[in-house]
Amino acid sequence: MPVCNSEPYLCDSIGSVLKQSMTNFELIVVDDASADRSVEIIDEMAAADPRITFISLKENRGVAEARNIALTSARGHYVAFLDSDDCWESQKLEKQLNAMGETRCPLCACSYRMHFEDSSKRKPDRVFHVPNRISYDDLLRVNYFVTSTVVIESKLVPQKMFDASLMHEDYGAWLALLRNGQEACGIDEPLAMYRVRAGSRSSNKVVSAWGRWDALKRCTDEPLMRRVALFLQYAVSGLKKYGFSHE
Repeated sequence: MPVCNSEPYLCDSIGSVLKQSMTNFELIVVDDASADRSVEIIDEMAAADPRITFISLKENRGVAEARNIALTSARGHYVAFLDSDDCWESQKLEKQLNAMGETRCPLCACSYRMHFEDSSKRKPDRVFHVPNRISYDDLLRVNYFVTSTVVIESKLVPQKMFDASLMHEDYGAWLALLRNGQEACGIDEPLAMYRVRAGSRSSNKVVSAWGRWDALKRCTDEPLMRRVALFLQYAVSGLKKYGFSHE
């Protein structure tokens, strides 16, 4: 879990991990030089639960590097990700690990509930659904993965999984994992809550669109016209996902 000035959300986010039905885990929290009370909150929660490992960075390194630093400390057979403003349902890890065992897929994502924080838009929560199987070609068309929904076998995780030079470093990572023909399994049950915050990259269509194009250009070998077609498909699906009125 990378953290940067997440004071309003941390108790709920960390708490959703501590309430998992699968209790044998280590939660690695990396604070990326927060200026609010995030460090104090993490310290208190880590002192109360030995399953929390806390790493505090003195200088801001960005979310990609914070995740990479956490991965260097991970010792588990599997790696899951949770952003500091998102939450998990209590059976998320258990259900995903069971699905991975049944399908023999080393990568799993679940459906998630999108919570739009800006109440002035009056947008209700909605569920983004994932299919039972996700291939590289599927991922080129639609990014079914939100970072907080993903579980991966640790043997697949490269030393530097997230490229900080990419605007959508997570999408680049998923493309790299599936390029070799590997498939992911999906659980069509909203086991995570993904918070869309006002002013975030995910809420800004222009910023998000540029990041998607950059990832298609740098992380795939698709020819130009194919990338254009995929980008147009992304634009249509993005409007359906976030709604026409959301800025």
